[in-house]
Amino acid sequence: MSAFGSACFEGPGSGAPVLTRSGFSALFATLLLSGCAGNVVQERASSAIELKELVDGVWLHTSQYEYPGGGRFSSNGLVVREGRTLTLIDTAWGELRTLELLAAIASRTGLPVTKAVVTHFHGDRVSGTDILEGQGIEVYAHPLTQRLTIAHGLPVPDRALEGLARRESVAHFGSLDVIYPGPAHAMDNLMIWLPEQRILFGGCAIRERRSTSLGNTTHGDIRSWHKMLEWLADHYESAEIVVPGHGEPGGFDIVHHTHRLVREALE
Repeated sequence: MSAFGSACFEGPGSGAPVLTRSGFSALFATLLLSGCAGNVVQERASSAIELKELVDGVWLHTSQYEYPGGGRFSSNGLVVREGRTLTLIDTAWGELRTLELLAAIASRTGLPVTKAVVTHFHGDRVSGTDILEGQGIEVYAHPLTQRLTIAHGLPVPDRALEGLARRESVAHFGSLDVIYPGPAHAMDNLMIWLPEQRILFGGCAIRERRSTSLGNTTHGDIRSWHKMLEWLADHYESAEIVVPGHGEPGGFDIVHHTHRLVREALE
């Protein structure tokens, strides 16, 4: 298993190592905070990090990751304004990319990220955890995510979300609802619901419209995925924007599209 874990699509495994806070990442974070690495971040962020405002106070962040040996893939997360602070949903894909993301957020909003939620244990969600925690940002996850990151040698979120032990559980987290719909793409996959904005962050349990398969299902449960999507349709079909873990956001139609892919996989 790569140190970055599996992603949410079919592709080569990453051999890239995760740097620790005591290594290069801590040095680079120090340089970033002091302004010494600003030019490097600005140059690389222009092509590797994108921030797009979906509605007032909610941004889609997209990072690019290049597998060794070829292949460039993007990964989505959210930034949500809550008063004078920000909540981050998922890290960027990699430690350097997470540093670049924080720099882009600071430049765009002028507000601090104070807490984050990572939506499952794969590297495209958690690989920047040590960077966030090293800068005093509280990182929350499903308790199972903590155990799985330990088992797979990935950065471990410090804080566990309570009230999500059972499938179809919902925990309030500031202005957000954190949903544990049940195992799907991964056994610990969470979703985020923004009730005021009617935005559902489906993460890697939701496939974009152009997807023709479920991608990487190594750590998932397809039968449970089918049941979970039925429950999601019953409770969150009012969503106006649905954000998948990879690719373009859509409406609730991409949930139905994912459900079709799941049914095909079960045939």
